[in-house]
Amino acid sequence: MKYPKRLKPGQWGSTNRSSKPKVITFDAYNTLYSTTLPVMEQYSRLGRKYGLNSSAQELTLKFPGVFKNLREEHPNYGKYTGITADKWWEILISNVFAPAKVSSQMINEILHVFEGFGAYTVYPDLLELLELIQQEFPEVVLGVVSNTDPIMYKLLENIGLKSYFKNHVYLSYDLELSKPDPVFFEIVLQDVVKQHPELLKNSTIEELKSGCWHVGDEENNDLNCPASAGWSAVLLDRMNKYNHFSGTLERAQRSLHQLYTDKIDNNADQSWELSMKQVDAIQLSERQYVISNFRTLSQLLFPRPNNQQSLN
Repeated sequence: MKYPKRLKPGQWGSTNRSSKPKVITFDAYNTLYSTTLPVMEQYSRLGRKYGLNSSAQELTLKFPGVFKNLREEHPNYGKYTGITADKWWEILISNVFAPAKVSSQMINEILHVFEGFGAYTVYPDLLELLELIQQEFPEVVLGVVSNTDPIMYKLLENIGLKSYFKNHVYLSYDLELSKPDPVFFEIVLQDVVKQHPELLKNSTIEELKSGCWHVGDEENNDLNCPASAGWSAVLLDRMNKYNHFSGTLERAQRSLHQLYTDKIDNNADQSWELSMKQVDAIQLSERQYVISNFRTLSQLLFPRPNNQQSLN
């Protein structure tokens, strides 16, 4: 079969997709939750409250370099260099605003705001999908697979998502392993099976992989990495940054600098509006897909006549 190909809504049930999902994992940031406004716009607003006049544009230009350098100096959010994850973020905030001096009170307020709905939102289409699975497909195991630090545990609780994932939250900080290493997904599946041995009742772990899906917003980490581990993989691209939804279906290569900027540039209203205009899915291979929103994913994974939510 020739790939890539565009899948219209009426074609979802006839694709060469894998068997019924048994395990579905999600990336966290920009997948389960996203910022309401660009991060540096929020930083700039809080900075003005404390007498700092750094513009959002100025902070945005500085962020990729600061983020890259801090990851190199204190890898895995400082776990190997003797600092806490909170301290790691304190350093990042200070360095982004440098040479201006940032008070500890301001840093604490920023950290607090970014622990919940003060900075983030959860899109309705995600909640629809999670509720559908929880109510009608409770046998499907849901998990989180993310390159992040333990602060995310508090965030998941504060934004009301923790209960969907129970004991299946897998962070690079804890595992000391990160995407795009496919071993990450091997370890995740081993733990899922340990907690749910019934998944292997009629299959081997290799056969089980045909029912394992991962969804995330970065092509290398969330599309190529799980696919190389034998999973089906879905790239969530609300803003068509990878250009898969263009008329030619030709993808755009994103540099490391662009990927770092992607982490801070989301405007929830804009990305929601654009994502809901795209109802098609793009199939890149037998097990790789691109979607713009979770309503498309819902119909791709659970294609039933009564699962036809409005995409308006």
